[in-house]
Amino acid sequence: MTTKQIDIPIKIDHIARIEGKAGVEVIVENEKVKEIKVNVFEGPRFFEAIALGKPIDEATAIFPRVCSFCAAAHKITAIQAAEKAMQITPSKQTKMLRELMYLGDQIESHTLHLFLLALPDFLGFPDAFSMAKEHSSAVKTALELKDVGAKIQTLLGSRFMHQENAIIGGFGKLPTKNSLNEIKLNIKSLLKDSELALELFLPHKIWSEVSSERTHLALKPYGNSYGVFGDDIKASDDTIFAAEKYRENIVEKVVPHSFAKHSLFKNKPFMTGALSRITLFGNLLNGRAAELASTNKEVLDSTNPMANNFAQAIELVYFMEKALLITEDLLENLKENEKIKKIKLKEPGIGVSITEAPRGLLAYTLEVDKNGLVTQADIITPTAMFLPQLEADLKKEAEALLQTGKSYGNVIQHRLQTIVRAYDPCVSCSVHVTGVKK
Repeated sequence: MTTKQIDIPIKIDHIARIEGKAGVEVIVENEKVKEIKVNVFEGPRFFEAIALGKPIDEATAIFPRVCSFCAAAHKITAIQAAEKAMQITPSKQTKMLRELMYLGDQIESHTLHLFLLALPDFLGFPDAFSMAKEHSSAVKTALELKDVGAKIQTLLGSRFMHQENAIIGGFGKLPTKNSLNEIKLNIKSLLKDSELALELFLPHKIWSEVSSERTHLALKPYGNSYGVFGDDIKASDDTIFAAEKYRENIVEKVVPHSFAKHSLFKNKPFMTGALSRITLFGNLLNGRAAELASTNKEVLDSTNPMANNFAQAIELVYFMEKALLITEDLLENLKENEKIKKIKLKEPGIGVSITEAPRGLLAYTLEVDKNGLVTQADIITPTAMFLPQLEADLKKEAEALLQTGKSYGNVIQHRLQTIVRAYDPCVSCSVHVTGVKK
């Protein structure tokens, strides 16, 4: 005699170890999963609306406040959009310094997610504090790596979050060669340690039941170098479209259970982030990261969201190596007295910039009038893009658990939260997707 399951909703009121506030609700009907909702109940703060009517330089100082995890990503993406609207071309040195600052963001964010948010799931601990009691050396390494990322952002942005020193046209203050040399030594001392995250995750298998075919979207990087900047977006179905056309290809919709809109590509969910970047452009990796990706292909499963952890771990190694190369280049060629060109706005303009934030595609549109005041602002963040795909993956996992009779209690709580954390969502970012025009 079998016991009949009771069709009651399964609720996770608060997903632990993610940035922001969200929960999961599983609707069960006739012993089948009817629907899964990722309830984003963190209230919107209308950053786009706040920027309207403000001078463009003030607006680009506001946008990094969207998030403390990826403030540098928001800062640089907004600045690039503003410069395109104002027809300003930054110098080669400015571009290099911005890339270094962005890599600092990637290093800090990936380290935080991998070691302190995701790893406890695989080592069997409820949180990083409990994990630290038995894995103190790993946590120590994590804090050192995170600190390197923070130091890079502090040097170039004046502080490690909500950076002010990066401005339209360049930087308010340029780093000295002595300060860059300190960063170089810090990075070099931790290059080998940056591989630890991958080593710790490798013994743990990803769950096959959550695998399914999916579309990946990522920015096609400039030249032949894996990176965070580019002008075109590529999809895993080989579609390529210009960044300026993102609103024609990535369509947002309002859903009743979330303060964040959901985004679709060709009317279907899609994934963006580290796994998408490596799936589409992993052939551009070089150095030690390329070796690690080649020897660990089996864990970079493009159909499984849990592989995003492994992709981030390989990216961490790559971003450390690339940050070192840029720092060494700057040490040889830095123009410490480079001046910012005076900005002369002559006519209204609109600028679009898309970059690869730690969690995936980050899109900005800014429009200014002839006086340099913001008349339109639109932001779509990675989490707002991948939420529909995340819900689809959670439904697949819940269905598999239901079939095995493990759908209730702590098992589903743990499994669903683990999948959510694999995406590394930034819920605070996701609720700033209103898109407004004055």
